[in-house]
Amino acid sequence: MRRSRVVIALAVPAVALAGYGAFRLATHESSEPASVAAALARFRALPPSARTLPPALRGRAPQPGVYVYDTRGFEVSHVLGSRRHAYPARTTVAVTATPGGCLRTRWDVLATRHDALLACPRADGSWRLLNQSEEHEFAGHVDRRAYACAPGSTWLPARLARGARWSSRCAIAGTTTADATSVVGPRTLTLDGRRVSTLLLRTTTRVSGETTGVGTTFAWLLPGSGLVVRRALANASTTGTIVGDVRYEERATLALTQPRPRR
Repeated sequence: MRRSRVVIALAVPAVALAGYGAFRLATHESSEPASVAAALARFRALPPSARTLPPALRGRAPQPGVYVYDTRGFEVSHVLGSRRHAYPARTTVAVTATPGGCLRTRWDVLATRHDALLACPRADGSWRLLNQSEEHEFAGHVDRRAYACAPGSTWLPARLARGARWSSRCAIAGTTTADATSVVGPRTLTLDGRRVSTLLLRTTTRVSGETTGVGTTFAWLLPGSGLVVRRALANASTTGTIVGDVRYEERATLALTQPRPRR
């Protein structure tokens, strides 16, 4: 950023550099990583019932606790430049039980970035998705969304088999998100130095309304408990605002470090 007039050759470079530095700070912000210690503290502060898997769910769901994942990824918001948050090397997924026998999972990435969902078992052995929530923060603006899901929304079916398909539909005022998931087939992965059999799931997400977009998630699950051993996701969306359309992108891969949660 340079001016051509020689008479202000001394003053303008200093102003220009200061302005450029301020622009870089404003558009390439950072965010504090979410810590494993903080996730554990939240988990340990819950009542014993939330930290214990109901007998009816044993063998059908992951044990409550804090699961640690090796992580690579980022999120970026394109408004007044590009504001990018790099994800930390490790993130956590906390699994907790509710009084009604449902399960809540929460993925903590940054102090300003997390996802959560609540699912409840049905009588036929499948899992109903009740709600999903997410939080992002860019340039001091916090975007919190809590989606309520339609009664027919499914998190996991009663039986995971190649070719199985299911869907969910969740909404907030002005925006709807629809997931379509299928089982790709069995895959063998290495977990904590051991070979484990998993099932690979593919989910396509389509967002419509005030926010529009599409996302794809691949998840490798342990067949019995449904514990996620590996996850890869890519999301892109656009939201109309008073300053114009804001584009958002996210890419991440997660790999479970060990099958037993921290408690």
